[in-house]
Amino acid sequence: MPEYWLDSNSFIEPSKGPYHPDIVPGFWTFLEQKAEEGLIASCLPVYDELQDGQAELSKWAAKLNDRGFFVAPDPSVQAALSKIADHVKNNYPDHNASKFLDGADPWLIAHAKAHGGKVVTFETRVGPTSRKPKIPNVADRFGVHTLDLYRLLHELSASFG
Repeated sequence: MPEYWLDSNSFIEPSKGPYHPDIVPGFWTFLEQKAEEGLIASCLPVYDELQDGQAELSKWAAKLNDRGFFVAPDPSVQAALSKIADHVKNNYPDHNASKFLDGADPWLIAHAKAHGGKVVTFETRVGPTSRKPKIPNVADRFGVHTLDLYRLLHELSASFG
């Protein structure tokens, strides 16, 4: 299974500027190569989020989806998601818990928990009094490591020279 599970913002933010496909096509080729090597992946709810955005990014995501990059949950992921959902429902206000649980974020954490690996996201930890669940905080609760995209690029020795 992949070592890294990518959040939708790991595609959306780079495509808006610093790694726009017209500016740094090597970034997108690099992601495709690492996906083919089995080092990175994402989950189907991330694919769904990408389909609601920029046309160019949604086409790119569709190409990767055809190659199996966006992984469907298996029973171990569903079991992990159940525990994550219980934690979020019990520790955050209903409206914030529902918003978090309706998106891809808990699925990413569940995939990483069930199959090992780290979650790649631009979300940052919030303090213990925060009323909004964030990937790093929830992931910490389940022993799942998080990092941002730039740290991932460093760990995988990316170079777009």
